[in-house]
Amino acid sequence: MTDEAKKQSLSRVRGLAALVRDAVEHGSRAVEKVHLEIAKRPFTVLEHVPGIEAPSRAVHVVHDLTVQSVYGSIRLVNGLVGTTVEAALNAVEHKP
Repeated sequence: MTDEAKKQSLSRVRGLAALVRDAVEHGSRAVEKVHLEIAKRPFTVLEHVPGIEAPSRAVHVVHDLTVQSVYGSIRLVNGLVGTTVEAALNAVEHKP
């Protein structure tokens, strides 16, 4: 493989990696938003039912924190994978 072909291949892989990283980042944010909005509907109803208002609010808070943690973890792993891929590509690029 010529140096120019190697550069083009690495450039394509970097572009693909960036595309996937952005898709996971923005996709997870969009899905998280929808997830929280859909879950909010039944919680809002339950939070107005006499006798279960307080427990419903508590479960709602725990639910939302759990959802945010899961999607945050997805984004964290996505960032770590992206950094690892970039380091691997740099190693390949600078290999004699």
